Amino acid sequence: MVSDSFQREAALSRLHAVRLSTDGDAHNGIPPVIAAASVGNAAGLVTSQSKRMRLLGLRFEDIPRLSSLFAQTRMHPLLMESPTRFIDVAAIVACVHRLYASSPGLGVWRAEALDGAFIGLFSLLPVDGSDEVEIHVRLAPEAWGRWYAIEGTYLLCRQAFDVLGLPRLFGYCHPTHLRVRRIMSRFGFRDLGVCEHRHQLAHRYELDASKWRERS
Repeated sequence: MVSDSFQREAALSRLHAVRLSTDGDAHNGIPPVIAAASVGNAAGLVTSQSKRMRLLGLRFEDIPRLSSLFAQTRMHPLLMESPTRFIDVAAIVACVHRLYASSPGLGVWRAEALDGAFIGLFSLLPVDGSDEVEIHVRLAPEAWGRWYAIEGTYLLCRQAFDVLGLPRLFGYCHPTHLRVRRIMSRFGFRDLGVCEHRHQLAHRYELDASKWRERS
């Protein structure tokens, strides 16, 4: 499903900085009701939508917003550094467009509220050297504390399991990022322990499709 040539590109190594690193909520409760979504991976098109937010394909016009997001969230416990120079962020967007074409249903999407306010990035990305796919979320600071991490993660899981038919989904997070770890547990991800990921120690999580369908 994922081309090896794409995984080897240098731009993709920078793309993996966009991981599940949001400071969103991990409160208890039932996820918001999610509306039926259409699948479209072209730049600017809506991929998925809920009652409060939508995921859209990245555009080159989003580069300034992405640079600002990466700069704002650098101080939080991430597994990789995030580029902020225009040329580096442009390389990420170009790489995402190639992923849209080579692996329909995977990608990085910008999240916005229904009034157009920017929320952050949500992603399903291939894991280098394997057939695995991992989930990533990164919220703008002004979107923290408003359940967007939970709502967007629900959309990603639905895309992975109900649309793409993946047998399982993986997630990695910095060991000290407790909020992310609580979100993983909330959705039924199984903690596989600490491993080396992107040359750093990380907690590895796995969610089986059967477990998702039981809980969703």
